[in-house]
Amino acid sequence: MRIISGLAAVAVIALPAALPASGKSMWTYAYQNGVSEYLTGQWDSPTGGALNLSCKGRAVTIMAQIKGQAPPPDSQLRLIASSRSGSRETRFMTDKRGDVHIADAARSPAFRQLWGDLRARDIVTVRYADGRFAVQSLDGAGKTLPPQPCAD
Repeated sequence: MRIISGLAAVAVIALPAALPASGKSMWTYAYQNGVSEYLTGQWDSPTGGALNLSCKGRAVTIMAQIKGQAPPPDSQLRLIASSRSGSRETRFMTDKRGDVHIADAARSPAFRQLWGDLRARDIVTVRYADGRFAVQSLDGAGKTLPPQPCAD
């Protein structure tokens, strides 16, 4: 646990250098075929990581990649949102594809906590059960993600 705290502290301290100089958001939003997609990072990239929250009605799917690879199937996905004031971790179980499915985002305490933390904190560490991790900026998440989970 100290390693995670140390890594998060180092990442928070180094954060200003990682943010875009123009102040643009590190998050994007797209709506297509009834799905609202919130994304940070580059999907299918051989370097870095990505986090995708896809909302369809009340349901949400959390998808993550580290160096273009999804989390191991049927394993725990840990998302640690951090800022100078501290860190908070949420844990989800992945399915056989490495995705997390939540039937009702508004009724999931863990997802509501994650959503609020993503909007309010500076970075999120995506950590797989096998130890791999990537750190994503939360710059712009507070403006891109609506106040209520999956409520466009």
